[in-house]
Amino acid sequence: MTPRVAVVLILLVLIVRPAAGQSRQYFSVQGSGALILPAEEPVGFQSDVRLGYDVQVRYTPSRFSVGIGYQRSTILTSADLDVSAALEVAFIEPRYVFWASGPAAAYLAGRAGAGRYVCDPDRCSDATNAVAGGGLGLLLKLGGPFAIDMGGQYFAVFEKDVRSDYFTVRLGLGVGL
Repeated sequence: MTPRVAVVLILLVLIVRPAAGQSRQYFSVQGSGALILPAEEPVGFQSDVRLGYDVQVRYTPSRFSVGIGYQRSTILTSADLDVSAALEVAFIEPRYVFWASGPAAAYLAGRAGAGRYVCDPDRCSDATNAVAGGGLGLLLKLGGPFAIDMGGQYFAVFEKDVRSDYFTVRLGLGVGL
């Protein structure tokens, strides 16, 4: 792709009218619950249900939108070792609606941020790690300013020489402001 084509595509994305299924308000608040699944189970840890949540504020000028938010997810538990670990992430999440029809819209999303592990008891380092990922989602417009957001995402945490991979399935509610 030539630089000119890329610039034209970016400009089109930014000026296209909002898609149906997305909140028609420029700003919205969204909260989601999530199920977290590690790509690889660490030795000595159970694969029980790991839950998480995220909250974000979104700006939606067109088919493109961007959110800034906070995610917290339980990622490891072990009864044998008497430890559990969660991941806290401050993130930015750009989205692009690639299909819209009536009250529904499908989107591609990326997510990048800075995160840290939180352990109980305190067995995690306080290091800040890079977190990045992406996924797909479906927005379903409800009455008024409300929309349901369902999505799946893959993300990785990058610590020094180690990378941990996770899959997330989310269900949330967005409210246009």
